[in-house]
Amino acid sequence: MLSLSNTNENSTLLSTPVVLLTLVFITLIRIYTLFISPIELSVDEAQYWHWSQNLDFGYFTKPPFIAWIIALSTNLFGNEEWAVRLFSPIIHFSIAIILWITTQFAFGLKAGRIAALLWIFIPAASLGSFIISTDTPLLLFWSLALLLIFKTFRDNSYISASFAGTSIGLAFLSKYAALYFFILLILWWVIYDKGKALTFKKLLVVLISSIIIAAPNLYWNYSNDFVTASHTISNANLSKIIINYANVIDFLSSQLLVFGPIIFLLYLSIIFNSFFKNQQFSLLGMLSLPIIALITIQSFLKIANPNWAVTAYISATLMISAYAIIQKHKMLRLLTKFGLFINFVLSLFILKITLTGSFYPIQLKSDPMRKNLGFEALSTQIKKTFDKNQISKLVFINRGEITRFYYYLNKIDNKFTNKILLKTNSKSPGNFYEQNYNYDKTNHKKDEKIMIIKRNLNFGNDFANLKETKFIQKISTNTIKNLKRTYYLFEGKIK
Repeated sequence: MLSLSNTNENSTLLSTPVVLLTLVFITLIRIYTLFISPIELSVDEAQYWHWSQNLDFGYFTKPPFIAWIIALSTNLFGNEEWAVRLFSPIIHFSIAIILWITTQFAFGLKAGRIAALLWIFIPAASLGSFIISTDTPLLLFWSLALLLIFKTFRDNSYISASFAGTSIGLAFLSKYAALYFFILLILWWVIYDKGKALTFKKLLVVLISSIIIAAPNLYWNYSNDFVTASHTISNANLSKIIINYANVIDFLSSQLLVFGPIIFLLYLSIIFNSFFKNQQFSLLGMLSLPIIALITIQSFLKIANPNWAVTAYISATLMISAYAIIQKHKMLRLLTKFGLFINFVLSLFILKITLTGSFYPIQLKSDPMRKNLGFEALSTQIKKTFDKNQISKLVFINRGEITRFYYYLNKIDNKFTNKILLKTNSKSPGNFYEQNYNYDKTNHKKDEKIMIIKRNLNFGNDFANLKETKFIQKISTNTIKNLKRTYYLFEGKIK
């Protein structure tokens, strides 16, 4: 393993060429794995791809940057799954480099190399390199903003401050969780700094420039009746809060896998001490612990996904790297080495899952891989039936199906653009497809033939505008082991 001793600044295993080659090699392996992985797009990935076909400054639930980067990669390389996800490993490589530069800038050369290695192997980055999500660009611009804030500390430059604000604005265009950075930076300045490291004028430059960059999405939300805010409030549904201690335990234990078990515990052991050091450490603490605390509270009141606190681990990575070098405790350095090794093993296992589409040798009662397999094969069968029966539109019943089938049916030639709809009983739109592809809000022609795709043979009475319905066929394909994905196709004729 790497030596974290401070006695040899240029030790071979932790030298700049070795660390850089490690980052490059890991990234190239991950890109190659994307190319041959059998795992199909998830619900969110397929939806982001759909957004990338119609670029805008905002979408129903998310800001636009995810669609922009997918549009760039797919316009260059086509609509294959690996092209949709291509920027994920590249961005995590870039984050590792930015954290290297930031930590070196603030805490020394050797701490910078450790930060880069820590990031590239933490489970969040390992898994995040194989899926495309809004967290990916958010983390990139979050880390860049932190670098530029530290640079502003050093050079007291309006230019550095404006670029820091620009990065926060771009983070906001990636995911609204960037508001944490905006708010916590202000709180840190009021509580800890008060103009010592960051003058009030520089702080204003940071905040104003971030708002300017975020303005196009803010205006989009205004023009669309703040649909994102309405959706978020609807999902919160505070009238149905159920206090659940088990959710807290689930969330906190999940963080052991997000950041790595040993590394996360190391972080907890040093985080409180960071608030009593200097401006740099207190800022790192403020940009990490309150986020974890807030999401923990949310998990107590309702539910919280493991990735919701992932921005906290940008600062956490810098903090652990700095402590591993600055502190003289042998145990801390030993645990850092051991934690890095554990994360390396976990990253290899995640690589293996992506490469094979299997969790073997781990036996799971419910294998999540089954959710992302079979849609391409079924889409081929749907296309044949669509052409044979001279169907004009396809209708799906839930978002989880319309997203994947929209991608796989349009992957090659966009033949099904605007021919795929969602049947919903929701009174108000709960997702992008209910808002824009609602079957009941679409004009239909008399005697037009549609195809309804369902998971069961119970057709029900939901389609009041049909005068004729008939079962066409059953389609099925294997997913994993002995499991199959099956759908039933029905034909209906509009009154």
